[in-house]
Amino acid sequence: MSKSLNQVKEPSFLKMLFGKTMIPIIIVLGVGVLYVVGLMPFVDHQSFPFPVIILVLALFKTILIVSNILKRLSKIIEICHSMERLLWLFSLLIGISILSFATDYTCLYQFDHSSFNGMPAYSDTYIYNLYHFIYFSVITFSAVGYGDIAPVSDVARFVVMLEIFLSFFIIGFALTNIKNIHLKEKR
Repeated sequence: MSKSLNQVKEPSFLKMLFGKTMIPIIIVLGVGVLYVVGLMPFVDHQSFPFPVIILVLALFKTILIVSNILKRLSKIIEICHSMERLLWLFSLLIGISILSFATDYTCLYQFDHSSFNGMPAYSDTYIYNLYHFIYFSVITFSAVGYGDIAPVSDVARFVVMLEIFLSFFIIGFALTNIKNIHLKEKR
């Protein structure tokens, strides 16, 4: 009986999780798609202030994640009753952060190859560069910082600082909300 009750509650949790975070997720991912599909092929990068646009959009994204998504997730945490659900919450939040910043880094690099050091000389496709910047974003988010890829331009450094700020904020958010987690004890 208890197992069937948990199965009924599980889809409602996922529906609530994605329902409360879907609009910000769509906005963050939409900006990334806008970079790739909308701006990259059609904009004359030399005459357009592309790095400034990426910087403004990355700042907007960071503010959106901090102010909107974290508020909604804290409400979900208050009613969360299993470790599996908590892992869904934080993996979703970390995944959004890593992928969106990897997109920012890739667009900056596509615009100006001198904005980052350490990228392979043969990486000329967007997807291949995205792979390298997902790696860089994971390393930056986890605060490991191997140094094999490093930001050089001021805009790239500022975007990296935004990711570091957001990663510390997410970790702080997780640690401060531990007291709000109501895990059911097994009987």
